[in-house]
Amino acid sequence: MKLTQLSIPDVVLIEPVVYADDRGWFMESFNEPRFHAELGKLGLPVPRPFVQGNHSVSKKGVLRGLHFQHGPHAQGKLVRVTQGAAFDVAVDIRPGSPTAGQWVGVELNARNNHMLWIPEGFAHGFVALEDNTHFLYQTTDIYHKESEGSIRWDDPDLAIVWPVQEGLTVSEKDRQAPSYTQLMSVFGTPSLPPHSELFQFVRKGDERGSLVALQGHDNVPFGIQRAYYLTDTKPGVSRGFHAHHQLKQLAVCVSGRCRMLMDDGVTRTEHWLDAADKGIYIPPMVWHEMHDFSVDCVLLVLADSYYDENDYIRDYAHFKALVQKF
Repeated sequence: MKLTQLSIPDVVLIEPVVYADDRGWFMESFNEPRFHAELGKLGLPVPRPFVQGNHSVSKKGVLRGLHFQHGPHAQGKLVRVTQGAAFDVAVDIRPGSPTAGQWVGVELNARNNHMLWIPEGFAHGFVALEDNTHFLYQTTDIYHKESEGSIRWDDPDLAIVWPVQEGLTVSEKDRQAPSYTQLMSVFGTPSLPPHSELFQFVRKGDERGSLVALQGHDNVPFGIQRAYYLTDTKPGVSRGFHAHHQLKQLAVCVSGRCRMLMDDGVTRTEHWLDAADKGIYIPPMVWHEMHDFSVDCVLLVLADSYYDENDYIRDYAHFKALVQKF
């Protein structure tokens, strides 16, 4: 398979190898190890496993979208057309992303057999260009009604150039979707669990490179007693999955990036650590997980005390019970 990054580099066009002869043709529609390896070559994170598959059939001119799901049920999508043709669109709705509010679009049809990988944090939609268009997609999370959201397909701020403009069939629900600006006014700055905080550190540098200094009781909100770092995380591996009774920590991706999930027992939020001058404070009694490590990720963690296994809460049900109790 050949993977090509589009103008939004996290969205990838996939061209499978098709073997044809006088009998017909054959292709691998998905090969997880190869898919992960090719993403790694591009410096892109490996997605969570696919857990749901969907199949829709649309008449010519039917437009579906723009749809997404909020965290913790955000969906990455691997999409393809097996019959007919569709113009497929992905819109970056990740707060703080350098390409937030931008879109990419490609034609997927049963002749080119192309697929599109759309990671979590994007709104997605398509318009059928032919009758009886069969659209298939695999997703990294299940459908969750309370997490679903949408954006107007014809939002002038997005200015998507749909190849079909007249005679479109759009559901009433999609016609009533909010604009991108309205969406960002609500979700543009994800809230952190109580007492958590995102840090933007001062980066100093010149033509030789840059330097970021971290100092206890200064830009780090506690005295530093311990430092450790996670590196060489294998594709598809997630880390964390615990909370602490007392420990205070601050995490910084000094190289690459990863996705942090923060959970105070009531609210779950997700944040990308994707720059050496960005950190996240992890207070006591916040369940945290790290996902989508890039192949070059080095996650540095500063802590206010030494390692103590008794301070860990490793069972989520026990963590929730403690939150409810206290």
